[in-house]
Amino acid sequence: MLKLAIKLTLTKHSFYSTMSDMEDKNKQHKIIINNLVDTGVFAVSDIKKGSTLSREGIGKILRKLVEDEILRKTVNKGANVKYKLVVNNKALEFLFEYVEQMTIDDFACVWNVSVGSAKKYVKRFVDDGTLGKFGSPPKKIIYSYNFQKDKNIFSPEQKEAIEKYYVYTTPEGRLLKGIKGFEYWAKNRSGRSDIKKLAEEYISIRKKYYNNQIGVLMIDATEKLHHIFGDNVYIEKLFHQDFDALPVFGKTALSQIVRTAKSGHTNKVLMKVIVDKIQKSIDKIVQQYKIDCVAFIPPTVARKTQLMTFIAQQLRTSCDKIAFSKEKTLVPIQQKSLKKVEDRILNAKKTIVVSSKKQYKNILLIDDVTGSGSTLNETAKKIVSQNIAQRVYALTITGSAKAGVFDIISEA
Repeated sequence: MLKLAIKLTLTKHSFYSTMSDMEDKNKQHKIIINNLVDTGVFAVSDIKKGSTLSREGIGKILRKLVEDEILRKTVNKGANVKYKLVVNNKALEFLFEYVEQMTIDDFACVWNVSVGSAKKYVKRFVDDGTLGKFGSPPKKIIYSYNFQKDKNIFSPEQKEAIEKYYVYTTPEGRLLKGIKGFEYWAKNRSGRSDIKKLAEEYISIRKKYYNNQIGVLMIDATEKLHHIFGDNVYIEKLFHQDFDALPVFGKTALSQIVRTAKSGHTNKVLMKVIVDKIQKSIDKIVQQYKIDCVAFIPPTVARKTQLMTFIAQQLRTSCDKIAFSKEKTLVPIQQKSLKKVEDRILNAKKTIVVSSKKQYKNILLIDDVTGSGSTLNETAKKIVSQNIAQRVYALTITGSAKAGVFDIISEA
């Protein structure tokens, strides 16, 4: 339901100057939207109940929204002043900063009008391209906002790259893809106002880190291991499906999908997306390096559905599959919490148990995220020293872009 979706949502609006102000006003906007959803109209006293701001502070926010033609007063002044959402494009854009989709009934409630009137208004916005329409009678029709205002400032190259590669996870856990996600991040999180320059910088950074390749299959990060461990490297080749993060723009799309899939209630739909992303890379590695077994790095944190377990089940390969284990300790320590490489090596050495009744020529190790590569290298050392395999290769879903020269492997 729309009410539930809105009440779980928190975002920011672009005209506030400082982060603290933005957070206060952001919470206030949430309260305003909740009241619009409940009744279609509200008074200052209605939103004061859920706010830590003074009446004067609330009044300042409301005046700004009225000036911006997002809200309007039902009467000019007095104790009976109430506020309604204006039926225009600005108000719709404001509303859809909080929700993904709406129905006619939702619009009727928010605008405080009849369903018949809501249908007339919505038709006008659909006809001019402001709203997108999905479904057909007798099924329920869903409407979404077409964020096209800022698309016109992007070049064709920028549009293509952002739509294909960019994803942003909002604080409340929504995955916003493409230009919609880029605009949200730029306006609410980047701290910068020129979206066009940010888009130019995004393209420039992608070209630098992906060696100007368009269709990237995976990233050869083997050199990083030699940079960190010198001659004590036990992995023949290390590949990343993608980088974990890029300068300025933070977590990559795949990295955010991994984090979202693993956090809270595990998401098998996103896990399947991850399997599909890495399948082609695994096929290439298996064929090129004559892999006869695929093994999986065990997780540290207990979850209802483990990503590595899911990948092992869903991965399509003729190779043997084996899962190594991790010894349970009183306080489970994740590798990412350890800052020193030597601590990460010790953690992997003491906790990861590798065993197999069979022996192999070439094993492919798979992990979700790689920082220094300590876990993979130490696990590979155990595999080789215990004669489980002659050579070890590794693929991680994402890996650090630091410390190393990377060879970008094209899909072509």
